[in-house]
Amino acid sequence: MIERQHRRPFAFVVIFVLIVLANSGTAEESPKSQGELLTADQALAQLEQGNRRCVQGKSTHGHDVEKWRERFLLKQKPFATVLGCSDSRVAPELLFDQGFGELFVVRVAGNIVDPNVVGSIQYAVEHLDNKLIVVLGHQNCGAVTAALAPPDQTKDEPPELRKLLDQIRPAIDSVDRKQERKQRVEANARASVKQLLEVPSIAKAMKEKHVKVVGAVYHIDSGEIMFLDD
Repeated sequence: MIERQHRRPFAFVVIFVLIVLANSGTAEESPKSQGELLTADQALAQLEQGNRRCVQGKSTHGHDVEKWRERFLLKQKPFATVLGCSDSRVAPELLFDQGFGELFVVRVAGNIVDPNVVGSIQYAVEHLDNKLIVVLGHQNCGAVTAALAPPDQTKDEPPELRKLLDQIRPAIDSVDRKQERKQRVEANARASVKQLLEVPSIAKAMKEKHVKVVGAVYHIDSGEIMFLDD
């Protein structure tokens, strides 16, 4: 009788461990991580779900680095492209709860569009067959804040930095000065989306490959990512 009582808890422990392992295996081997091609809408849904997990503190990734290295040693197959800011607080893989090899990420201060950015995104569309491009701005963006200053106040900055700020100014200058700073961040993200839509190869991919380009803003205070309307 005593022996049976000891066996019962042990059996429960074994069952619990098997369930946990089964669930963790499912998370690691999701279709997107195996390289299954997703439509733009499916990719967007994956990102929205991932951000909800991030906000709730329910990440499905154990970040098994060794396993991911083996899986993606010879090739990559990300399911979406993200153009984001270089800000250290805005890491797309973490904010969208994605693992190594699942996002093609291009980062530059102010999430601006320049020839190098365009070339990187063209590569993702043409050679990685990505259907979704997300331009991710964020709350309290230092580049947007700096661009609010008149050009004569930034004249002592390095020429490359001044050029970057000059590229941001037209978008945020179109916003009423009385509006909150978040409107300027949104305007800057929308401007980058517009610039990408004007790239002939991307416009062609939208028509022929059903590629989508969407804007979004990450709210640092809540962790939520808001996707912008067209």
